[in-house]
Amino acid sequence: MINKTLSSLQLRTDKQNTIFILKNSVNNLDLAINNLMNPILKISEDARIYIRFSQRVAIENAFSIRTIHLKSLLSELKKELSQNDEIIFSRLNMIRLKIEKLRNSYAKSEMVFGYYVDLLHTRGIEPDIGAILKGYDVLSNETLKIFLSSFGHEIPTVIVYLEQIGDGAAILRADLSLWDRLKNPCAVIKLPQSSLNTPRSSIFHEVGHQIGSITGLNREGADLLSNTIKGSGGSTELAKYWKFCSTEIIADQFATQLTNWIGGITLFNIYAGSGSTLGLHGRMFNVIPNDTHLMGYLRVKCNLESCRQAFGDGPWNQMERVLDILYPLSLAPHYSKKIIQESLPVIPNICKALSLTKLSSFGGKSFENIFSMNFCSPKMIRKLLNLNLTNFSIDMYTKIQNPIQTIVAFGILQMLGKKSLYWISQEMGKWLSALGAKELK
Repeated sequence: MINKTLSSLQLRTDKQNTIFILKNSVNNLDLAINNLMNPILKISEDARIYIRFSQRVAIENAFSIRTIHLKSLLSELKKELSQNDEIIFSRLNMIRLKIEKLRNSYAKSEMVFGYYVDLLHTRGIEPDIGAILKGYDVLSNETLKIFLSSFGHEIPTVIVYLEQIGDGAAILRADLSLWDRLKNPCAVIKLPQSSLNTPRSSIFHEVGHQIGSITGLNREGADLLSNTIKGSGGSTELAKYWKFCSTEIIADQFATQLTNWIGGITLFNIYAGSGSTLGLHGRMFNVIPNDTHLMGYLRVKCNLESCRQAFGDGPWNQMERVLDILYPLSLAPHYSKKIIQESLPVIPNICKALSLTKLSSFGGKSFENIFSMNFCSPKMIRKLLNLNLTNFSIDMYTKIQNPIQTIVAFGILQMLGKKSLYWISQEMGKWLSALGAKELK
């Protein structure tokens, strides 16, 4: 009898301990969720002053939605655990699964929270960085307006951040679901610190990814590439390769259309040299399985061909000859060489189709209709510079009013003028900082 009573007491104690542990787990999650606040509040004041109102609203709203979702799951659990012990024990498995679901949901939202805290932090790591990144916000916004506003598309909020490692830019689009399956509150663009104040086309390429997704151009462009190659006598296999790389090719077209030759220089600088595991000249000729980036050599060739079609002969001709001296096809692996040899005859038709085809994604307009390459042609850009191409002939206000032309002008000064890259970097930093003070509309 005594043993039976002790056993009953032990069982009751075990149940109480089990419920205590469950409630303790929920209390821990409760505390964690309540600390998962707006990430803007977690960064320094130095970084916070470089966050625009529109960016703040987008981020705050997104994390408010995340908190509401987590607190809803938390409320359900608290309700379950407020019942008497017997009911709790009868629903033990269900309660345990709900705790696991809440913990997993919290962990995924925590990843998003940490990601945003880290990227927002970069806007305050040095006194001038935040102002410069705000300038890139403006460049991104201007590009989005050019290709989206007239067609009634909503302009997503963009926030640019600094990456200390790597030489390429990247975007996490605003229409993507993040780790917690909720939408990304902003189009987040990563820029490498190694080229922050040098005239590159990377920001336009990354924004192009966002535009291609919003408008449906990525799908339409894939078919356009495939049909153009087949119609030009290219093989089905070649058409498949270019179609597979279509999202990157379309993004390149945005950069080429807006910055012409600067796009080719940017691509060359990214691909020049070799990776530690790719061998000599590997980066320029390498075809990586399941990678949607077109071979670097062909990306540069497409840009130079587009410039030739738009402007006739020019410095892109000399650059193409230099490219072939530095990277002769004899250095390309057999598979890459085959793709190049088949692609070169059809590249002129590809570039023409990308620039001039009227697209349903653009309301029946072409790239050239929306933003003519002549707007930033070398002839037009020379009007912003003095006669011997050693400096600007316009003031800061005019540079701010014409941001795309200005970044191309910096590229012209670097490649054809008499200014060092140190001068370019310093002056671009000043201009980007001034541009960043511009109000977005």
